Amino acid sequence: MKMRSHWLYALVPLFFLVVFPAAAEQEKDDPLRNAALSGDTAAQLKLASEFFFGTDARPRNPVLAVYWYRRAAELGSAEGAYNLGVCYEKGWGVEHPSLVRAGRCFDEAAKGGLPEARLRKALLMISGIPDEAEEKETLPGTPADPAGALRLLRDLAGTGYLPADRELGRMILRDAALRQSCGTEARQSLTRAADSGDVESLLMLAACYEDGVGGAGDAKEAVACYERAVKLGSADAKVPLAAAYEYGLGVAPDPVRAFRLVREAAEAGSARAQVRLGDYYLNGDQVAQSISEALALYRKAFDAGYLSAAVKLGRCAELGIGSDPEPVRAAELYGIAARAGDADGQYAFGRCHLKGIGMEPDAAGAVFWFKTATAVGQLDAVRELGICYLTGTGVEKDEAEGSRLIEAAAASGDPEALVILSNN
Repeated sequence: MKMRSHWLYALVPLFFLVVFPAAAEQEKDDPLRNAALSGDTAAQLKLASEFFFGTDARPRNPVLAVYWYRRAAELGSAEGAYNLGVCYEKGWGVEHPSLVRAGRCFDEAAKGGLPEARLRKALLMISGIPDEAEEKETLPGTPADPAGALRLLRDLAGTGYLPADRELGRMILRDAALRQSCGTEARQSLTRAADSGDVESLLMLAACYEDGVGGAGDAKEAVACYERAVKLGSADAKVPLAAAYEYGLGVAPDPVRAFRLVREAAEAGSARAQVRLGDYYLNGDQVAQSISEALALYRKAFDAGYLSAAVKLGRCAELGIGSDPEPVRAAELYGIAARAGDADGQYAFGRCHLKGIGMEPDAAGAVFWFKTATAVGQLDAVRELGICYLTGTGVEKDEAEGSRLIEAAAASGDPEALVILSNN
């Protein structure tokens, strides 16, 4: 959720907006429940929260939590509607997750001015909500409205709500066209959020400095961001900091320190670091080569939900690293990463469609996945999409567009695109 990665739920601290009025002393007849039954929304919210998280007096019961959040929402509580929406989104205390119902709840809570709800509404607008078929009816979804989401995030960030600054920056960085046109805005938004100590914003701001998004590149500033994030307790930040030490970007090269940082982060549970540590073992770099250890680390990261690890496992399956080649399994793994939004997985899955790796060749499918990865700037995909346009493979031939894409990939340093240009 890539980009690298991660993003869904950077918002965990916001997911439960809990309202705790001054609690009355607990009595045998349960005064909190009596107040909730009488229509006191503050009591309903507190009771719902106690059921959701559990207390000594009230065992955890998400179903009852949903009941009381709904009661509060029906009485016009924006907090109740928001928390009910979270439960529908995550499938907590309800029969099954429902983004449609979650979106409706967030809409109601947003009308009450709740910034958390306005933020969740904006994030759902980016990709839209599909229709949901239920036993007795189909709940209509909503189409994607990234332009509307961008406006809402800007409005919300303008109120000083720093999580909106973070998500505005994230949205811009994930879209190649927005990176080009709104890079300065992304850097400014992320700087505001990072100054508050938000780790994710620090990591994205560092990427801005590394890639020159929104201003001149500055490797030293990127390193400073990573070091701040590490001091704030981020194990994931040790991975790009290690890369800076490995390649001497903004600091003096120190491959031994780079390896130590990666190992520390992996041992601390960072799935991203586990993948990088797997690379060390696979290549025998700074440690004795061990394919079995590399594969174990990739699987550990994958099992933890870090779907970029699927690309590593897919590559091993495709090339027969650690076992005989398994092209079908490779395509499955690439597909998992691609559908989760991993740009490298999208490129690899497109290549499977183009070359018939683990599936029947499908040039149009290849173009689809190359376009998807190109939208976030994956250079291999940009180059391959350009070749498809030049040759009319899976798409109507368009030499001008093909040349433009290959030139763009070459300008960004893609070596194969540079070779293509030199030969023409």
